[in-house]
Amino acid sequence: MTRLASILHLLGALSVALPEWVIVNLPGEAGHALRQVVYRRRVRHLGRNVIFEPGVQLVGAEHMSFGDDCWIDHYAVLLAGPPGSTGRRVTRRPNAAYAGAEGELTVGPGCHIAPHTVISAHGGVRIGRNTTIAAGGRVYSLTHHHANADDPADGFPYRFSSRAPAGEQSLIASPVWIGDDAGVGLNAVVLPGSTIGDRTWVGAASLVRGELPADAIAVGVPARPRPRAG
Repeated sequence: MTRLASILHLLGALSVALPEWVIVNLPGEAGHALRQVVYRRRVRHLGRNVIFEPGVQLVGAEHMSFGDDCWIDHYAVLLAGPPGSTGRRVTRRPNAAYAGAEGELTVGPGCHIAPHTVISAHGGVRIGRNTTIAAGGRVYSLTHHHANADDPADGFPYRFSSRAPAGEQSLIASPVWIGDDAGVGLNAVVLPGSTIGDRTWVGAASLVRGELPADAIAVGVPARPRPRAG
């Protein structure tokens, strides 16, 4: 590529990247208003008075729905869309509590997705109304696995890296359901297939794997539920 061609290629790339950078990072009320207008066209559903703070990343926005009065805070990373058929082995495990489609992210009204959270909804994630995922929280519905979960006799040592050859990767996809009025604490991690009941709070730095009942406080690795105190 000649120097002129390289410059023209760079200018073309900047003409696409700079407007998107403005949309994602513009601060203040102007940024809030701009993102509402743009994201309303990109997402599946956007309720009233939804705030997207600067730095929020929406990957697969067409698979996302947000209820009224949601607050998506600074530098949250939200990913949606079903796992692509790229040659990777995908084991799908159902979650009886989840009624949506694979790859959907549904955030109910009044939710707060706090700064620096990651929600991977490739297997499907539903978050109920008035629920918070606290800063640094991680919710995953798709993960790499070290083995073939469909065939225990398969002894191949599957790779963890997404950059490994597709045939050497094994994934587990399983939806996550988080109920109404619930809370996932600071730096807590929710693994694929998990269910968190209504009004249940997950303690900071806890690990959720499996089902947590309603009206509980759950802490630890893995998180163990205990009834709410009076």
